[in-house]
Amino acid sequence: MRDTSPAPPDLESWPPVAHVDASFEPLIHKFMTNRKKEITIMAEAVTQDDFDTILKIAHGMKGVSGSYGFPALTAAAALLEQAAKSADGESINRQLTALASYLDRVQIIYEES
Repeated sequence: MRDTSPAPPDLESWPPVAHVDASFEPLIHKFMTNRKKEITIMAEAVTQDDFDTILKIAHGMKGVSGSYGFPALTAAAALLEQAAKSADGESINRQLTALASYLDRVQIIYEES
């Protein structure tokens, strides 16, 4: 049987790079701060088996990350969403650790459209 699960996002590439439309530059600091807060909230939620909270936050992260030009975050959030649906706390914890590391290391390149 062929594995049809999505490939994991490339959060571990070095250095991670995100190509972002230059018009978003004034918003990126808040965007990044909000993603870090969401990771903290989801980490707390997983300790309480609150998979519904993780599902909701991951779904929102998936949408906004794509809009801002962070496809690796979009893919990671999709995996978090799947893990929350199946109440897989171990996968959630691994993904949250990778996401936190990615956010600390990502280099943002602003591009004119």
